[in-house]
Amino acid sequence: MQKSGYELRNLLISDEHDHFACLAVKRSNANLEANASESSTVLVYSLDRNGQTKLVEKLTKVFNFVFGPKSSIFYTVLDNKLRAHQVVCHRIGQPQLQDTAIFSDPNDECFVDITRTKDKKFHIINSSTLDSSELRIFPSDTDFWCQGHPASNVAQNIRLMRARQKNVECFVDHHDSEFVILTNSPANDGSRSDIAEPLPFRLMRAPTDKPSSDNWVELLSVADDERIDDVEIFKTHIVVSIKRQGRPAVIVYNRSQGSRSELALPYGGNCAVRPEPSPQFDASSVRLSFSSPVHLESVVEYDLNTLKARNSWASTPLHIDADDYTVRQIKVPYKGVSVPMTLIHSRTAHVLNKASPTLVRVYGAYGVSLEPEFRVEDIPLLRRGWTVVLAHVRGGGELGREWYSSGRGLNKGNSVEDLLACTRFLLDRGISASDRLALTGVSAGGLVVGAALNAQPDYFRAATLHVPFVDPLSAMLDPQLPLTSVETAEWGNPLTNVRDYDSICQYAPYDNIRQNMVASNRRAPSILVTAGGQDKRVSAWQPAKWVARLRSRGGYATNDTGSNDGLYPKLLLSTSLDAGHFHSRHDGYDIDGGSNSYINAHALRNAFLISETGCDLC
Repeated sequence: MQKSGYELRNLLISDEHDHFACLAVKRSNANLEANASESSTVLVYSLDRNGQTKLVEKLTKVFNFVFGPKSSIFYTVLDNKLRAHQVVCHRIGQPQLQDTAIFSDPNDECFVDITRTKDKKFHIINSSTLDSSELRIFPSDTDFWCQGHPASNVAQNIRLMRARQKNVECFVDHHDSEFVILTNSPANDGSRSDIAEPLPFRLMRAPTDKPSSDNWVELLSVADDERIDDVEIFKTHIVVSIKRQGRPAVIVYNRSQGSRSELALPYGGNCAVRPEPSPQFDASSVRLSFSSPVHLESVVEYDLNTLKARNSWASTPLHIDADDYTVRQIKVPYKGVSVPMTLIHSRTAHVLNKASPTLVRVYGAYGVSLEPEFRVEDIPLLRRGWTVVLAHVRGGGELGREWYSSGRGLNKGNSVEDLLACTRFLLDRGISASDRLALTGVSAGGLVVGAALNAQPDYFRAATLHVPFVDPLSAMLDPQLPLTSVETAEWGNPLTNVRDYDSICQYAPYDNIRQNMVASNRRAPSILVTAGGQDKRVSAWQPAKWVARLRSRGGYATNDTGSNDGLYPKLLLSTSLDAGHFHSRHDGYDIDGGSNSYINAHALRNAFLISETGCDLC
């Protein structure tokens, strides 16, 4: 695929085993296309009994796809605001122009997806916002192209399973004679009234012939200090990945016995756990991938009956001895909550009676957990005696739905306050010092970093912000920008709600830059900002105008004159003109498609941090 000019993203095989298809991003002149991170192409190949393959079709402007019956494909398409808004049915062998739309959602806040249940009996259409779902189902053998099912009668084939309800989300699979639903729907809620605050997720089930939510009954729930991250359905078992007080755990539920057991995880639980693709519904094992900040990713296969590991595959060894490092989680008390913080450092650090150079990473948005996973770019810093810290602030998903809700919308300021509480802890305990402390954040994490720099510039010596969302007010006031309508559930709607407007004004990095920050604080932090010229999620003008205002209002110099005398901070903006959002983030993606760009991006970050803190070998 690489040689043919495409980067592979997904691969599926048709039920008849005569075709396979993959979601691919086209490369052009060794660079990813401008829209590659959002819209892709489905490459369809024929497959004969001799194993010979041939590229037979290309479906363009596709976001996601699944196979249907009789050589058909269902796929979703994006509108001009990067919103997947429509499900389309395609028959292999016919022109794409003849494809039939089987579902559309005109609501700008909704994102449409189509999936297939693992037992291949049903297709699921989920029209979701950031805090709600609307489910529709149809049998997988439904042929929308046959004479008895013309496009005009699509509605009679697609069944509404659950109508939308604010703060209620649902995800569906199917197991033999019943549906299995992951949802935070309240028990026996027949009113369908909006829910004030999201509830914890649990597993429910419903008969195949009575799938409406009135017939849902609980199958499995978790404790108050736990949250469900992922569910994998098998014929005899259900594998549930959870977070327990911010740490991963994996529950195996035996369907025939109604019992639940827990897998033993490596690295003391200080790791990231992800289920590997398991397409075989009747499989007797599950594969999980593990990594930690000092362990490369490995895959372990567990027997679902004995719960014992029976196979494992490790990545190519890196020249790092994990025994030389410590990964630990601590809790930082702040105004009635305890903010988790993961520290990674050498075993000799913090024993030498001196503060170590420290890089604090933060995200805190969309309920996404900042996982303690392997990041190769951090290894050069750890080898130099740095401490790497993950601040699990509110707005993330580490401690469940309430933790997320208390760091979004009107509560977004809590994300910033939590980060400042974590950095104060590091300074007060002598783990680091203000002339050795740096921040880094990507996208929405860049907003938290920018707000923290405004609030306490004297805490930090350096910061790196990658495609940072630093002007949320301007973005959310412009409904014509991609994804603005979809994002109102996360940030609020300042166009229609005064409280949302005032809330964003209080923390927005662009609107809160201190006047003459550098002149009034000779230790203002040096800042490196990166942007993507083709970024449709955080337009390049956002970081550019933030940097411009830092220069005009904050007092940062327009060049590096005097920047090496220890008195004046640097302010650098690096823009990759051909890169999109996911290819200029410097967080594990190849920003321009070149073989060395990934390395170069992280080398730039590390060189900047080392230079500005003066901490090479500490």
